Amino acid sequence: MQYDGSGKIVAALADLCGLSPKNHNQIAILIKQAKEGLGITGEAKRLTDEVKLAIYQWHYDRLNPIPDVKQNDPVQFDDDDRDGSVYDFKHIHFAVTITHKGQPKRTTVMLEGYLVKALQRKHHLADNTAIRAWIEQAIKDAGDKFDSDEPLTKQVKRLIVESFV
Repeated sequence: MQYDGSGKIVAALADLCGLSPKNHNQIAILIKQAKEGLGITGEAKRLTDEVKLAIYQWHYDRLNPIPDVKQNDPVQFDDDDRDGSVYDFKHIHFAVTITHKGQPKRTTVMLEGYLVKALQRKHHLADNTAIRAWIEQAIKDAGDKFDSDEPLTKQVKRLIVESFV
């Protein structure tokens, strides 16, 4: 990853995704996708460096998945890695099916490694398939508290934190 958040996000995303920097519509869609995936709200015309970096990182992780966190593979920990801070901030994507306006919809949830580790330990989940199933069940159990029009990742993180109480 080469972008540090201080430059123009349009040029960085265009380079990352192989687009022309003049393709404003497509880049705006990419920024919107990342903001929704990250749970960023607000319509600020100027993004902070931290927000630009988070948007870039979200797309970078989406385009360059980590090989040891495929959907149906168990999450593998080295003894040194499990309690190390390196894994804590890796992004792990889970493909889940939710009901949106009465129709099943396949989408992804991106969680940080520290949330995945905590979820595994608290609920004794063995692999990513079990985590995905837990997420889908938590969404179903949330009922009226879950709003399918709100950012999915943000709501799933809230459900995870609430499950610890």
